[in-house]
Amino acid sequence: DIDECAIGTHNCSAEETCYNIQGSFRCLSFECPSNYRKVSDMRCERISCFNYLDCQNTPVRITYYQLNFQTNIVVPAHIFRIGPSPAYAGDNIILTINKGNEENYFSTRRLNSYTGIVYLQRQVKEPKDFLLDVEMKLWRQGTYTTFLAKIYIFITAHAY
Repeated sequence: DIDECAIGTHNCSAEETCYNIQGSFRCLSFECPSNYRKVSDMRCERISCFNYLDCQNTPVRITYYQLNFQTNIVVPAHIFRIGPSPAYAGDNIILTINKGNEENYFSTRRLNSYTGIVYLQRQVKEPKDFLLDVEMKLWRQGTYTTFLAKIYIFITAHAY
């Protein structure tokens, strides 16, 4: 594997981030929606919300992640862990995959009241890219707070 991102042989624009994958690379664009501000390369935070429902139902934070696996990964495979940091007694989370799982390759499971995982539940036979929107609703002291993880998953051909 040649790291095209490191040696500069990619064709990503100045607004895109080069992400190296096995045997290739991807040009990724990380934009914050309106009413969010970029607080780091991979994180957006909500600027304001208009009422109680809006505050509960729109993510307070959107974070981007990139994962890279090969087609021969053994399933079920835990690929991502999510939970509040710090976690407190009485916390409770609900995990939902809102987008990107139309073919049902992925699922979520709670390990306990404040930790959940995303796992690959069936084999991906050909190289394929996914972008999953995984929402975590945190119930803490009588209020829901929503967090969104946007997870790029690149399944590449396994190297022989």
